[in-house]
Amino acid sequence: MILKADFHIHTREDPHDFIRYTAVELLAEAARQGFQVLALTCHNKRIHTDELRSRAEDLGILLIPGVEAAIEGKHTLLLDMPYSRLRVRNFKHVRALKKDGGFVIAPHPFFPAPKCLNGKLRENLDVFDAIEHSHFYTTTFNFNHKAIAYAQRMQIPLVGTSDCHRIWQLGTTYTLIDAEEKTLPSVFAAIRAGRVRVVTAPLRPLDRIREKWDGVTRPLRDTLRPLAPS
Repeated sequence: MILKADFHIHTREDPHDFIRYTAVELLAEAARQGFQVLALTCHNKRIHTDELRSRAEDLGILLIPGVEAAIEGKHTLLLDMPYSRLRVRNFKHVRALKKDGGFVIAPHPFFPAPKCLNGKLRENLDVFDAIEHSHFYTTTFNFNHKAIAYAQRMQIPLVGTSDCHRIWQLGTTYTLIDAEEKTLPSVFAAIRAGRVRVVTAPLRPLDRIREKWDGVTRPLRDTLRPLAPS
């Protein structure tokens, strides 16, 4: 069966980023777009609950517990793995966790930001099950090229994600998985076997302008909130 999936999504419950929509609202939009597999991956906080899992299941979505963890200061997606910020701080910890299962993705690994993996990916390649193709690129601005080439050279699966921080980003890039069934073991096995296809298109300039404008105007809107009557 072919499953539509996204493994990198942030919601309002994220402790590090300002995000307008909740996990519940995200699940509703994902169901509307026909997603069948999702991971909610807030920064350094696993927000997965039985209530969210059950709500996702009612919407036809397999919800994978996830987190975008800072491992040795570098963003790393940990799926279906126990997580504590104080106990999972380096790649030695991640290796130990993987003995009991789970799945690790390298998000936006070669983007020019201090928290992107870059050399840490090469040093710890054995830890990673897949490399991310991010939604954030245009026809003239694309840091995914290096990730694509590296994944091909090292024969590591490439998965597409939205790294969603704004609801319009959901569905801009995603993964189609040819899995035997809609279960965690089957999904992970299909990706490791390379039975995946990235569906993506470059962002339009208007999307980039909208994203930048929102970041500029939000502090101003917060400053101009009406005063409560005295």
